[in-house]
Amino acid sequence: MKKFICVFALILITALSFAEETKENDVHIVPILNYEFVSLEHQKYHLPGGGLILLKGNQTPTWEEEPDSLMIGALYKAAIINDIPPDYPNLFHSVELIGEWRKNCHFVQALISSYSNKPLYGGMHTAYSQIGYGYQLLRKENIRLTLGAALGFSDFGFDLPNGGTWTLLPSPIVEFAFYSPIVNVTFNWPELKVIIGSESRIRLTNTVRLDIWKFHDVHDMLFDSILWYRFFDKDFAYGDFAGIGVGIKNGGIDFTLSEKWKYYDNHYYSVFAILDASLLTVSGGYIFYSRELYEENISKPTGRGWFISAQILWQF
Repeated sequence: MKKFICVFALILITALSFAEETKENDVHIVPILNYEFVSLEHQKYHLPGGGLILLKGNQTPTWEEEPDSLMIGALYKAAIINDIPPDYPNLFHSVELIGEWRKNCHFVQALISSYSNKPLYGGMHTAYSQIGYGYQLLRKENIRLTLGAALGFSDFGFDLPNGGTWTLLPSPIVEFAFYSPIVNVTFNWPELKVIIGSESRIRLTNTVRLDIWKFHDVHDMLFDSILWYRFFDKDFAYGDFAGIGVGIKNGGIDFTLSEKWKYYDNHYYSVFAILDASLLTVSGGYIFYSRELYEENISKPTGRGWFISAQILWQF
């Protein structure tokens, strides 16, 4: 626990020092509230949560502008599970702390994440922290490439001859962006996003993300594909801020218990509809397959069902 506190303190000290260097003095605070309910034939769970994000500088510079920004975020979500084995808790917590600083070609990122019934204090295996640096190697009219490296800290399950565990693991930092009026591609390791019809009011967005730290099987490869109709184009006075869409995705929950290497996963696949009004986003749909995984890869189906989710945010 002390090690994670030290890492978090380092994030705050680093972020505050970087904040002094940004040219933009305006600081914005963005509170977030969200809720999701999933109802399956053999399982139900509630996911209330929220967070706070601090923004300084221009978070969305144009292709011609030099990056100069700071972002610090703290997000929390609870998972209240109705039907779970007796030796498992029915309450889990998701905690994420992240800081990102961009200045010209430089990029610094630090994060702590924990998904457990005892987040952060349940042991090293219940949390993951990382700090990394990247440098923008390529910046042309419509292409950008940033490469770097990060060092992660956790209990990765690799036993050492002296009886200890391997707690440090390097990972790459890769940010690639390509923009055109037809296709927009962004790859931020380990997430890939492709938008077809970038400047059209009818567009298709596709996202694939692999959560390596929590990876158990192919169901942990998260994706969504949404066909959008945007109400306004980019030339509108307030920009492209609202739209409706239909899509397909997989979602769910994934937690590590404080009892070493015990975990609980529940993933589902669904078709859904979504309303995006920037400040308010609401989605819901039909779940056509779901399964839960626990206790040394014991897997069982949890049936069909439905879900509904909502998110509210506001920038001050």
